[in-house]
Amino acid sequence: MGCSSQRKAEPVSGERLAKVLAHLANDAAARGITASTEAACEASVVLIGVSGAQLTLMNGTGRGESRYSTNEIGSQLDNLRFTLGEGPCEDAVRTGVPVLVEELDSWENRQRWPLFVPAANAAGARAVFVFPLRSGAIRIGALVLHRTSPGPLTPEQVYDAHVVADIIMSLLLDELTRLHLDADVPPADGVPLSRAEVHQATGMLSVQMGVTMDEALVRLRAHAFALDQSVVEVSRDIVARRLRLSPEGWADPR
Repeated sequence: MGCSSQRKAEPVSGERLAKVLAHLANDAAARGITASTEAACEASVVLIGVSGAQLTLMNGTGRGESRYSTNEIGSQLDNLRFTLGEGPCEDAVRTGVPVLVEELDSWENRQRWPLFVPAANAAGARAVFVFPLRSGAIRIGALVLHRTSPGPLTPEQVYDAHVVADIIMSLLLDELTRLHLDADVPPADGVPLSRAEVHQATGMLSVQMGVTMDEALVRLRAHAFALDQSVVEVSRDIVARRLRLSPEGWADPR
């Protein structure tokens, strides 16, 4: 069947989560590298049974950019998304719902993405599976998997892809947070940047949103990325009560 499909995330068991985490850790160890978004993308190719993986980031008002691709086809798919403004990745990021296209070159998909499909087909992609990276209402990008032959993912592969997408989002937010915290940028008020502000803001968000500290930190990082601000800047606004986040993750100035 050539039509694209959208499926909601299914609950992930602790056993499956442990399996995916073990695979990512073993793959990184075998390569002699540390855990990272790039390493997770590379490991997902074998784990999920696809030809390649690509990570697209969306923030601010821009059109987004590719952070990493395991091969040239993935890079071309993101170039097409950026240039043409259509395709499975655009739809997945816009809706926040996975877009699973088991047969890209079909009549239905050519009607839906008239520019993207023939170009992606020429690049060598025959199936595309996109899993949004999101926290609440904030969407920060997508994990884009592709195959050079048509065919669906099994339910187990879909579950594993959801887990990998969640892990990649966590790694990504960690990487971006470290980048901001370690940057030598003096604040306007002359007070040194402090991780304590991040911890305080996280605690406040946990109470405001009724979520765990870990989830509050994810929401804080995702919001900062979506606005193209540092985590410290957003934390200061929250601590000073210049910014309040709703349970859905949107800014609610007070």
